[in-house]
Amino acid sequence: MEFQLLSAVIAGLVAGVIMEMPVYLQKAVGLDVKQDIFRTWGAMFKLHGTPMYVVGFLFHEVLSAAIALIYALGFYLVGADGNLWLWGLGGGAVHYAIAGLVVGALPAMHPEIPDRILPQGAYYKKYGALDVASFMTGHLTFGVLVGIFYGYLTGGIQAAL
Repeated sequence: MEFQLLSAVIAGLVAGVIMEMPVYLQKAVGLDVKQDIFRTWGAMFKLHGTPMYVVGFLFHEVLSAAIALIYALGFYLVGADGNLWLWGLGGGAVHYAIAGLVVGALPAMHPEIPDRILPQGAYYKKYGALDVASFMTGHLTFGVLVGIFYGYLTGGIQAAL
């Protein structure tokens, strides 16, 4: 399967939105989910209120597209031409492992964050089991969805599944 930049970007943008939906839906129904990646990313840009969330969302989408490009390059390099959902799941596990460390390091990367966002710890472990589970399933879901969408866009349903 050839590497296709636009297909990877589209897959990443769609998967990036879907991966965060469960967290915000859990918040909407009153579950005690503390993570808020849009707020966190927006705070990195020293923003407040609505602009913080808008920029945080847009930044997350840019990251999602960039990370999907890495997945697509990985699919190409290993010669994957089918079962991209499964290759994506493997990528999601690696993505989760790296992202969990990044989340733990974010407060140290920006002096305002500890004052505005509760320290979350690596993998959101300071926020509790629901946040840890949501973080993990979000990244695994992202990987599966990138595999499915990228596979479908580049090689049809046979490549995706």
